[in-house]
Amino acid sequence: MFMYVSIAIGFFPNPVHTRFLLGAVGISVVLMSLFSGMGLTFFGNQELTMISAEVVPFLILAIGVDNMFLIARAERSINKQITDPRLRMAYALKEMGPSIFAAAFCEALAFFIGLLTDVPALRNFCLVAGCGVVMDFFLQMTIFVGALSLDNMRVNANRGDIFCCFYKFEEKKPRRRECFRHIFQTYFVPSLFTNVGKVLVMCTTTFLVIIGFMSCFKL
Repeated sequence: MFMYVSIAIGFFPNPVHTRFLLGAVGISVVLMSLFSGMGLTFFGNQELTMISAEVVPFLILAIGVDNMFLIARAERSINKQITDPRLRMAYALKEMGPSIFAAAFCEALAFFIGLLTDVPALRNFCLVAGCGVVMDFFLQMTIFVGALSLDNMRVNANRGDIFCCFYKFEEKKPRRRECFRHIFQTYFVPSLFTNVGKVLVMCTTTFLVIIGFMSCFKL
């Protein structure tokens, strides 16, 4: 997952626009939020069960990685004429901050509601996961946002990614075009908004809702 985030969040193998260090900071934020959630559980005199130790890390990792890509993508979509890193991050958080907060709030609320159950292992899992989600949101809005701003300053200075203190390139190399985004914008989105695509989406959604209601009676 570290290798995937480090490669996908930047533009590999461009020496300037590759963001290995930013990916490392993002994974570190996820690990710190995980340790914080477990630490708060221990502070509340609660034991850590095996299901929490085995499942919660993947849960927090999925949520944290998703938020990292959303913030980085929002920052890249800001007008290039805005060069101040702090202003770019302000516009990016204005775009994605409310949705990330709403998602984290709903996820944490769902886990904390699970504390009302009488199953001790499930209650412990919900406590660790809820605390981890809250800490992940807090650390991403502080540490990762700051790291992304510093990384933008490095890119503007045309310095290398990992050894930024030693390597500064004279010629600026533009980042490559985002292949998957181009494919989605060119082919997928236009086909999705055709009349046939709308009908297929509505039929699929209705089918999934009906199956979901039918499955509720089988629980």
